[in-house]
Amino acid sequence: MKSVVRRFVLVSVLLLGVAVSTAQAGQYAQNAAAPAKNIFHVKYISEGTVYLDAGHNSGLEEGMILHLVHAVAGAGTTEAVRFDGQEPVADVRVFSVADSSSAAEIIKSREDLAVGDIAYLDPESVHAREDKVNAAESENYPVVVTFSYGDPLDEEIRATTVSAKNIAPVENQMRGRIGLNYGTLSEGGGVGSRQMGLMIEADMSRIQGTHWNFTGYWRGNLNSQNSGASSGVAPVTLNDLLNRTYHLGLYYDNPDSVITMGVGRLYLPYAPSLSTIDGGYIGRRINGRVTFGAFGGSTPDPTSWSYAPNQNIAGTFVNYQKGDFDHLRLDNTFGLAVTSIAWHVAREFAFAENTISVGHLFSVYNSLQFDKARTVLAGTSYGTGLTQSFSSVRFQPIPLLTFDLNHNYLRNLPTFDPALISVCLVEQAQSQSPCPLLQQYLFQGLSGGVRVDLPYRIAISTDIGKSKNNTDTGSSWNQMYGLTFGEIRNTGLQLDLRYTKFNSAFGQGDYQFISVSRAIGERLRIQVQGGTQHLTSTQSTNSFSKFVTSTVDWTIGPRFFVEGLFSWNMGTTMNYQQTNFTFGYRFGGAFRK
Repeated sequence: MKSVVRRFVLVSVLLLGVAVSTAQAGQYAQNAAAPAKNIFHVKYISEGTVYLDAGHNSGLEEGMILHLVHAVAGAGTTEAVRFDGQEPVADVRVFSVADSSSAAEIIKSREDLAVGDIAYLDPESVHAREDKVNAAESENYPVVVTFSYGDPLDEEIRATTVSAKNIAPVENQMRGRIGLNYGTLSEGGGVGSRQMGLMIEADMSRIQGTHWNFTGYWRGNLNSQNSGASSGVAPVTLNDLLNRTYHLGLYYDNPDSVITMGVGRLYLPYAPSLSTIDGGYIGRRINGRVTFGAFGGSTPDPTSWSYAPNQNIAGTFVNYQKGDFDHLRLDNTFGLAVTSIAWHVAREFAFAENTISVGHLFSVYNSLQFDKARTVLAGTSYGTGLTQSFSSVRFQPIPLLTFDLNHNYLRNLPTFDPALISVCLVEQAQSQSPCPLLQQYLFQGLSGGVRVDLPYRIAISTDIGKSKNNTDTGSSWNQMYGLTFGEIRNTGLQLDLRYTKFNSAFGQGDYQFISVSRAIGERLRIQVQGGTQHLTSTQSTNSFSKFVTSTVDWTIGPRFFVEGLFSWNMGTTMNYQQTNFTFGYRFGGAFRK
């Protein structure tokens, strides 16, 4: 009788186990019938950051990579967008995730992004999410019980252990252009020159599946032939000066590693206010918030506040980061540095760069340098004290309206190349923002600005303030006005207008600027820009200038491209005509024929 009861109990337990297992399997099948979402949308764009309409509820996690494409008007959003061969316009990495939203940093961008753009997961991120789901589901697998052979405990372990997937290696995402260029330069009196050069534009991320990245842009001359000039020295042009401000570097950035580094012509990412260095940096993360490191190299950028030929810089830094871009975020860097000219110490200074932000609503930024007392080669002496400081407060109550308040302080005049005052005209066209040289070096004091984004992609901006140097007897008003049309009445034309009037101890004057551009399909882009400038300064003999520059960028077939440039400049001392043609090869993300 007892044997019958034991058998009855054993059979009942087995039937109950089968019933529970069947119910769990049915629930799993029901969940599997609704696959995880792979397509998302951009709901907001801030500086270097996009916000998506999905979060933990859709399986998004920090570190995931997504690709962005423009949405097609009138068309639905389906999984087909991942496989239609459309070239992504940007790649982003998720760094902050909430339940139903997430924020991602833009790691590569090829076009302007817009609200409503489609984002889809990179294949590696899809696999990583599937692995996490499989690991979670493995806990629900029924335990296999058998008495015919083996150890029941071993069987249970085998049944509840899910082997790791063989994840495909990360794709080698290499995009860029390399080309040869030929240029001519002619001046009055029969003076002219010809240049042969090379240009490189790189956008290589996760090279060969690693965390090494190679990005930036460089253009330079390989050789030059001159005619009509007894000295045999070709004159320096604005475009030549701008070529010295480009960046091209190799970076290592692994969120799972304590080491971060970079080498090339680049900014120190923890303190970009130090300007460009030709060298490298290395840092070690102590924890998730603190990074110690060192940097060194030459200072090739002629727009730097402290610029001199043959100058070198070296230093150490510590960086502290806390919070995320959706809420309160702190980013603070402190360091010590020394510069040398011909291996003689020129400056010894401390620097700091601090940012406090609250989402996209409010942010405060400050950078400063504090010098040790020194005597320069010319015999001028400077005491220990604050050398320069730039502060900015930004408030954006709604996405269409932005206010900013800025303060700039310089104890002594900068040493950047004075010829670059005229580069404001060209730099203005490239950045479509107030000239950095005017903001940082020619203007001192307090200024405020506002930007309003109107319908039909129209934006109005202004910046007004009073400039006063320590040596000035009185203050003077400085003004900047801008008007931008993202598109003029469905013609595809983009228009940008700027007017600036400045008055400082470094110089006074005004300039006007206009730029018109149009993209014809994905293969052809044309831009024409021009302007005039009046300048009175002891640092420059070019008191008046006007220029017109036109550029054409044309992609031929799936791989080749042609660029053309013509620049005409007439001024008090700078008079020349410059042409440049570039033919090159485009690799990665080829256009369809």
